[in-house]
Amino acid sequence: MTIEQQITDRMKNAMREKKAQELSVLRMVKSFAMKEKTAPGFSGDADDAFWLEVISKYVKQQQKALVEFEKAGVTGVQIDEIVYEIEYLNPFLPKKLSEEETLKLVDEAISSTGADSIKLMGKVMGAIMKDHKDEVDGAVVKQLIQRRLG
Repeated sequence: MTIEQQITDRMKNAMREKKAQELSVLRMVKSFAMKEKTAPGFSGDADDAFWLEVISKYVKQQQKALVEFEKAGVTGVQIDEIVYEIEYLNPFLPKKLSEEETLKLVDEAISSTGADSIKLMGKVMGAIMKDHKDEVDGAVVKQLIQRRLG
């Protein structure tokens, strides 16, 4: 079953079972996908890769919003809704490598690029993200590189 079909089926179930929060998340993802489809320069099909990218972008957007809300001291319902959306959508996304596995990639990239100072962080980051973009969390990679080279 495609991701689009899973989302549609979950929407129908959420409507039947009157699960407002779940329905809201699914509608937001569909709306986000429609925005991407109608954007200038979009061509192709709305296949699973498209849906994974849409969900990934939406989750990243929500994670940034969560950080900003927390910095601003916002608490309560808004934070709970964002956390729910992130947790609800995470199972759709590919699993990220653990910190230990990511550290191995960082060490390999440091040795292969010959990086010996924090000034070469971009080179190491580029080497990792080139081949492992969907497997790792960029923020974790950055933090581990800083720990190793800093």
